[in-house]
Amino acid sequence: METWKRNLAMMCFVQFGAGISLSFIFSFIPLYLPYLGIEGTDKVAVWSGILMAAAPLMAAFLGPVWGNLGDKYGLKLMVERVLLSNIVVLISMGFVTNAYQLLGLRLLQGMLGGFGSATIALVTSFTPQEKTGSALGIYQTATIAGTATGPFIGGILADSFGYRFPFFFMSLVTFTSLLVMYFQVQEPPRGGAAKKNENFLKSLSAVAHIPGLMPIAFINFLIQFGLMVVAPIVPLFVKSLAVSDAYVATVTGTVLALAGGAAAISSTVSGRLGDRLGYRTVLIALTIGTAIMFGLTALTYTLIAFAATRIAAGLFIGGLMPTSNALISRFVTQDKRGMAFGVTTSMTLFGTVAGPLAGGWLSGWIGLRSTFFVTMAMFLAAALWVWTHNPQTQEGETES
Repeated sequence: METWKRNLAMMCFVQFGAGISLSFIFSFIPLYLPYLGIEGTDKVAVWSGILMAAAPLMAAFLGPVWGNLGDKYGLKLMVERVLLSNIVVLISMGFVTNAYQLLGLRLLQGMLGGFGSATIALVTSFTPQEKTGSALGIYQTATIAGTATGPFIGGILADSFGYRFPFFFMSLVTFTSLLVMYFQVQEPPRGGAAKKNENFLKSLSAVAHIPGLMPIAFINFLIQFGLMVVAPIVPLFVKSLAVSDAYVATVTGTVLALAGGAAAISSTVSGRLGDRLGYRTVLIALTIGTAIMFGLTALTYTLIAFAATRIAAGLFIGGLMPTSNALISRFVTQDKRGMAFGVTTSMTLFGTVAGPLAGGWLSGWIGLRSTFFVTMAMFLAAALWVWTHNPQTQEGETES
């Protein structure tokens, strides 16, 4: 097996384990909080939202910092740093006695983050340029699989062994990922690596002025914001379709799981299409397709129609991020990819935090169906933005 393919396989294993250990808590945070002294449905809901947003918010602010350090000292080292720190944080979470301690650890988890940007930059660094789209598509499949599996495993462990056990179990999962990362993944030589004494602000300014980077970073924000806007209202929309309260969570989870499966398929296929047809062309098509599916979702009045449109949306959504990241890799030189992906990942994380907040407010103001129409308009605007902002590749050739 070629070295880059072996590296990619190992990175997918690492990402799958890390995805599980970073998402497992979402299935039982509201159930864990009463044991930490938070009583009442309203307070539990507020605290759940704060705890979910805390880590990605801090990671968004510090993403460029860790990306810059990755350029200077090695991307593999940054991934190992995140995994090691996450082990310590997870074990500590298993011993908390109140919600404030848990919040502090979630903030610390985000501050010590940078996993996403470092791993994406590392994958693009060892992958042949003509295979970047395919590689990132496969890698995105592992990301989706880990993120989707985490809450499922976390829920089973919490129900079977209590709410503290999952934290210790996931620290072992993360430790396994760390071992694979250390012994099995090879980082290519960094002959053009950034100077260790280069000023952070100077490096950030240089990356920000790379033609085409900030427009794509803004696209990443729009994509993630648009996806997360509807996150808090999907269960309410399912309930509005005359689904019994007793089955709303199950039906919602099933639909989201099927849509996630479709997204996993899309991420691989779109990567190959991007390699052949051009990442910009594929990104525009995927964004328009996603917009259409959100609009059709707003027009559904039966559960089957709703499920069909969400699964169809998954076929477009799954390819958005890997295609965008592949496009970035074409016009950012290897010695600046850590910082560049740190910036774009931060924009994505800001979308993750802002999306649900905006979605809850929008749905209360204009209604559930209109929120889907607004999301459709956002994705159409994103497609227009990509179409009107044509970045240059590293070689100076316009990306098709």
